[in-house]
Amino acid sequence: MNTLDTSSLAGSRYLELPYKIVLMRDKRKGSRPWLATVEELPGCEARGDSPEEATHALRDEMAAWMAGALEEGRSIPRPRNAPEAASARLTLNVPKTLREGLVQAAVREGLSLNQLITIALAGTIRWRPAAGDSNGRWIQARAENLINLDNPPRPGLRQALMLNAVLLGFVAVAALTVLIVALANGF
Repeated sequence: MNTLDTSSLAGSRYLELPYKIVLMRDKRKGSRPWLATVEELPGCEARGDSPEEATHALRDEMAAWMAGALEEGRSIPRPRNAPEAASARLTLNVPKTLREGLVQAAVREGLSLNQLITIALAGTIRWRPAAGDSNGRWIQARAENLINLDNPPRPGLRQALMLNAVLLGFVAVAALTVLIVALANGF
């Protein structure tokens, strides 16, 4: 098999793809506190003294990771947010009774089964859409609504707490009054 020099990968189209880079500051004592990783490329990481240094070093590590994958005959994963991934199909095998329950819930909510499952999944992981994603904001709003259905506000709880505070105030004033009267009468 042909071996690739990492420098030949430097201008590669793979390095221009929108991989998700995660930048973290490592709290442990060390000479290079910043860690940059590529989410889709397991083990592909670089450290630096600053965020810029870590992300700059990561590009070389990506080229080395990809070259190693090609040398070993492994495929290079595509970015998760690539246009093809955005419309990716998800196939689920669920019990028949669960599917029936999901269909009933979708009808009850006036949604398609696809929309209901998407909203439920978004709510489960408390997903946040990318900026400018109007469809994502709609999904997020519906998901938050779904979460709130699981924890409905208790009616009258605020009023009960306020009433409790007022009663405690009256009890405190009455106790002080009794104490003052008792002290005044030489008790």
